[in-house]
Amino acid sequence: MNRRDQLIQEHLNCVHRVIHSSIHVNPNVCGLEYDDLYQEGCIALWRAAETFDERQGVQFHSYAFPVIRNHLLDYCRKIQSQTAPVVSLEAWDVEMARRGETDWDGENSLFVEQVLEYGKRTYSGVARLGVEALELKIAGYSGTDIAKLYGVQPNHVGAWISRAAQKLKKDVYLVENGGTNP
Repeated sequence: MNRRDQLIQEHLNCVHRVIHSSIHVNPNVCGLEYDDLYQEGCIALWRAAETFDERQGVQFHSYAFPVIRNHLLDYCRKIQSQTAPVVSLEAWDVEMARRGETDWDGENSLFVEQVLEYGKRTYSGVARLGVEALELKIAGYSGTDIAKLYGVQPNHVGAWISRAAQKLKKDVYLVENGGTNP
């Protein structure tokens, strides 16, 4: 067994540690399941073993860990860019409403519109911005497009939507259950 193969065999657990410490495994997204991530991590481990230079005075696991992590992050970004964005409020799949799929009848679509209108009338600040962002998502805008419209970073838009979704779910729950908290 040559030195490269020996490094790979001895450090396979490094792939597992990177996945658990730095990557979000999502079994609901094709390509982000654990097995897929592990396979990609092994490819990165092989690349790390190929490029490792012992003369640098660094231990292999210290060198391999960031190589694997960076490769997996790039891989996850690639998968995410190929996946259509979906905004979900659990009870209402906004993306389905936008596409007009048959699972959605006019009553449910109207319900989503009413809930969002309620949010626009009731909320202020971040939650209000989130409701507006949800409406733009339904209209087909991406998070990046919305961020450009508001002149902010895309992660701000995600935070707005998350805040609005939390408040909307809580308020709808209270209305449906006579004003009692879960």
